[in-house]
Amino acid sequence: MDKKSVLIVEDEFIIANRIKMALQDMGYTVSSIASTGEQAIEKAATDSPNIVIMDILLKGQMDGIEAAKKIRENYNIPVIFLTSHVNDSLMERAKLTEPFGYLLKPFHDKDLQATIEMALYRHDMENKLKELNITLENRVKEEVQISRQKDYMLIQQSKMASMGEMIGAIAHQWRQPLNAVALFVQDARDSFESGELDKVYMNEMVENTMRQINFMSQTINDFTNFFKPSKKKLPFEINTAIKEVIYLVYDLFKKADIRISLSCTYPEAVRKPPETLREEICTCEPELAVEGFKNEFKQVILNILCNARDAIVKSKEKGILSEDTDGEISVELSTSGDTAKIEIADNGGGVPTEVIDKLFDPYFTTKGTEGTGIGLYMSKIIIESNMGGRLYAATKTDKGAVFTIELNRLTGASTISKI
Repeated sequence: MDKKSVLIVEDEFIIANRIKMALQDMGYTVSSIASTGEQAIEKAATDSPNIVIMDILLKGQMDGIEAAKKIRENYNIPVIFLTSHVNDSLMERAKLTEPFGYLLKPFHDKDLQATIEMALYRHDMENKLKELNITLENRVKEEVQISRQKDYMLIQQSKMASMGEMIGAIAHQWRQPLNAVALFVQDARDSFESGELDKVYMNEMVENTMRQINFMSQTINDFTNFFKPSKKKLPFEINTAIKEVIYLVYDLFKKADIRISLSCTYPEAVRKPPETLREEICTCEPELAVEGFKNEFKQVILNILCNARDAIVKSKEKGILSEDTDGEISVELSTSGDTAKIEIADNGGGVPTEVIDKLFDPYFTTKGTEGTGIGLYMSKIIIESNMGGRLYAATKTDKGAVFTIELNRLTGASTISKI
């Protein structure tokens, strides 16, 4: 085993040499003897001793306590204090340097050796503990990074699944305006051949055509905004966010004989005239505001709506819901104190009690090979981990499932996200 080196800091020559001889007899190597605090710091830097034996009271501007503090901070070398004068203020200052031992002059050689060995052992254990903590911190960081990468991949898979739903909605919404534009073009050809193609006709056709094109362009904008990632938490109005999702899928769901309704039951809600002919989609003021990631929140709403639709379709296939009965999905906005609550209910038959606790597990699905099992899992991650809320499910008696989202409500938000 390599000999441990000791730096002696003592301004009394005779005492310093006595300590040196005693240390050498014990098998230690004395790297240097310093008589001032400044010399001690210099020797600690050049010699890199394993331990320093430091007299507290030294000649010069820097005492042993100040020197020990700098050595400890800059070089991580353990220090043992020597002193023949003990008072409360001196001891309090010395404690702040976290020394590894004290020896009162005069001392026995055995006490010196025992103090050095205990100090070296403690220092070694502290270093190992620090290394262990660093290793554990690095492992935690690695595991967190791996977990984040997995979540990111799941989010991407969930977005791809949602994108399929959105493409279907866009295709449905485009079909009617495309048919209208095709009719305008065919009618223009017929009007030209019959000599009816005048300025009035052209202006009317251009106006009608541009109306259809603008509708299609807005659909693309809605689609783009839906999948644009939110970079930071911002206040936004959940009424508007939910309506934007409903409008995107409304016609597609209607084609499957599924009606969607949106209602506001919180006390201060005042219903306004409907923005469209869809009177069952209420417009209320003031809207409920929360802080979070608006587009990710809209993805959660889309996931739940699509799950409700799939449950209704499956119920009809199994005969649980008769073919002549319309599917119903209701979205209700309410409040409870400082909490904004969104309840999405359907008449799709509900979720079996034996699987309801597994609904939000990754890769768990009730749809067999048709499902991925990531939509609801990612929805829970978004609402609970990313937005600090709650997402849970229950089954209504003899009717269907209810998914509830609870978020901290904002009041007096100065900037509301409209993107």
